[in-house]
Amino acid sequence: MENEEMTVEQAPDMMKSYKGDCLRLGAFLTVIMLIHILASGLAPLVAPLLADMSSTAGYTLSLIYSGLFAQIIPSLLAAVMLKYGLKNMCGGFHVPKQAKKAFANFPAIYGTGMTVNLVTMGIMLLISGGKTDISDSVNSTGLQPPDLVSSLPLFIMLTVIAPFFEEFIFRGAVLHLLKPYGSGIAVFVSAFCFGAYHGNLNQFFYAFALGILLGYITCATGSIFCSTVIHAMFNAVSGIIMIFISTPAVQKKALDPTAELSDGESLVITFYAIFMIIVLLTAVIGFISMIKKLKQIKKYRLPKVWGEVSNKKKMAVMLLTVPVIISLLLMIDITAPNFLEGLVSDFAERFAA
Repeated sequence: MENEEMTVEQAPDMMKSYKGDCLRLGAFLTVIMLIHILASGLAPLVAPLLADMSSTAGYTLSLIYSGLFAQIIPSLLAAVMLKYGLKNMCGGFHVPKQAKKAFANFPAIYGTGMTVNLVTMGIMLLISGGKTDISDSVNSTGLQPPDLVSSLPLFIMLTVIAPFFEEFIFRGAVLHLLKPYGSGIAVFVSAFCFGAYHGNLNQFFYAFALGILLGYITCATGSIFCSTVIHAMFNAVSGIIMIFISTPAVQKKALDPTAELSDGESLVITFYAIFMIIVLLTAVIGFISMIKKLKQIKKYRLPKVWGEVSNKKKMAVMLLTVPVIISLLLMIDITAPNFLEGLVSDFAERFAA
């Protein structure tokens, strides 16, 4: 259907099909948002059960709990509700011929994501008066490891579990559902959902930017293999940072910058500094590279599908679908509850003064 021109007779059927898929997408998003709320509500009840365990065991079970509700269950629902089963997944998870070329874009993708992340952090810090938790921009699970050993399960979660299931959901099921109506709208909507899925404003904007780039690579290669590997590489950097942050040396230095360190602790701090320099250089060089690549991207045109209907109309139809409206309201409630509450509170105080 993607490469075929729509005839006049087919257009009404295409719109009917599109509206039906918007309903399915909205219903799916609503359900996974409600699951997110349910998991958050049950978390305080689960916490006492983990309190008597060792820090590593309790933390690992917390990660399993998070992964179950955030990745595994939504993936199963995506397979059923969006009709993206194992057959689709296996067909889309092949190694494409352009894999090396796609992986070569990692510095540019990382640089773009981190630049958006840093800008977002700066703006959020200014708006919140320094009350924003910057660690949320690094740790996508929202679970700070209590020690070095506990950071290893987090690393596995970030580099294996999260990329596999999240790519299955967003660059797989969601993008696959909308792609017959245009790759552009499919990439945009899947990226927006991916950003909102992270559950906080600190991560929304860079996850949205990352989703755009991963969606573009998926469409260009015809596979979610490259997007999954690049997603894992992106998360691996955050995972390594979390490992360093969890070391006694870094924690000791963070609590007291003047504290004396042993030779081993000093070596850890040195490696951490070198790694962060490499990360920052990669981000800067990558962002510059992405700016240069924009010209190349303009030359590549995703196949134009269902051109009789503009993207504006497609978005309008989607946004006026009741399940989509409900899911958007839930996304706002989950992503920015404290932020919006704070803005309203500050506005009320200034108005009263």
